[in-house]
Amino acid sequence: MERIKWMLMVAAISVLVAGCTKANDNNGQTGAENKPPVTNETNDAADNESTGKDTSKGQTESQSPETSVEDEQKQMALDTLKDLAARAKEGKVYRPDQGFVIGKTTRKDVYNTIGEAEEKDQGYEHYHGSMGNPSVAFKYDGDGVLEEARYFGTNVERQTNLGGITEEDLTEQLGKPDDIRKIEATGEKNIRYHVGEFELQFIIGDNGTPDHVNLKKWQG
Repeated sequence: MERIKWMLMVAAISVLVAGCTKANDNNGQTGAENKPPVTNETNDAADNESTGKDTSKGQTESQSPETSVEDEQKQMALDTLKDLAARAKEGKVYRPDQGFVIGKTTRKDVYNTIGEAEEKDQGYEHYHGSMGNPSVAFKYDGDGVLEEARYFGTNVERQTNLGGITEEDLTEQLGKPDDIRKIEATGEKNIRYHVGEFELQFIIGDNGTPDHVNLKKWQG
């Protein structure tokens, strides 16, 4: 009988010990298994906050085609202005670029190079532009020597040459003009620059851009 009691006591103690062990195992967990994993999204948000990046917006839109074309045309007009002024210092005709020089080139030289003028009016011999080529006119002195060259620019894509030049551009690129005169007969404005031994005249129309440009000997 005593043996049976002893065996029952041992069994009860075993059950009690097993229950305590299981409870300790559950309470001893660190809790790390129950935490949600750190995702890349969380890391990305932290990185963006530290660097100041705004990932909610796409890249800045590129410049519109219209603006790009206008900028390109404006630059071409300014290049025309710079070339006109640079060549004028030596009395060289801008277009056609055939080596014509005020005070040196003769009517015969011009005719041999580009042919006779298509129209003659008030002492000027006109060559009409076509296919992107500019209109020009030449005037000769009594000895048949080139005395004045007029550049009218092109009608097609005019914004790339004279049509893209303003009075403000003249001041910014060439400085203050030597003289500004009003042409009573036409109401146009003649803005003159003294360049070397020559003068460059910008004849400004109602639209604020040059109707044409004259190159001749400086007359003071």
